[in-house]
Amino acid sequence: MKTLVATLLAAVSLAASAQDTAPTSGSDPMAGWAPPNVKNDARDRKEIMTLLKTWESAARKGDVQASAALIDFPVLMVTDTKAGEAVGGSWTRERWVEVMTPMYKPVGGDTTMAHKTTVFLVTDALASVTDDMTMTMGKKKVMSRSHVLLVRKGGEWKVKSMTEGGWGDMMSGGADEASTRSAAGSASGAGGVSGHATMGMDGGGMDAGTSSMDAGARGMDAG
Repeated sequence: MKTLVATLLAAVSLAASAQDTAPTSGSDPMAGWAPPNVKNDARDRKEIMTLLKTWESAARKGDVQASAALIDFPVLMVTDTKAGEAVGGSWTRERWVEVMTPMYKPVGGDTTMAHKTTVFLVTDALASVTDDMTMTMGKKKVMSRSHVLLVRKGGEWKVKSMTEGGWGDMMSGGADEASTRSAAGSASGAGGVSGHATMGMDGGGMDAGTSSMDAGARGMDAG
């Protein structure tokens, strides 16, 4: 009998101990995480298209301030060097406008662009835009790939980061400044964010569509 009582007491003790050590919602760092689903796909894509068109219009007019108004500062600018080293930096509105202003001056020449742009909605407040661009300037053809991160702030989509390769060696002001120049680079060409052809869309399909535009008023002047 004593053995039975001892066994029962031990079982109760173990159960209480297990209950004391069991994880609770308060101690679980994942307990409050509820990843949102995309509920307004069509609306989001339409609004993003409006952003792209607005950016393109500002670039064609050489209105750097209008483009700056579409950015959520500080903005992350990223590029890489010929050695394959990534460089990047966070930029204020003042610095972005300073570096971009020369790129918003019209450049002569017959330049055309073709784009293959893809929009990926993470949520109704987060999205990325990637673009494969082919720029033709006379007999010269340049192909580039770029990426833009968009965030919804105050009910409007804003540019939060810009990425395009190949600009890191073209600046003497250091890697951080070089990353910003990447955004300036062919922004003059397509009216694009970070030179991104994404901003040069003409209103065609956004997910895997291809569009062409006359960008004669802009050149790929990174000098």
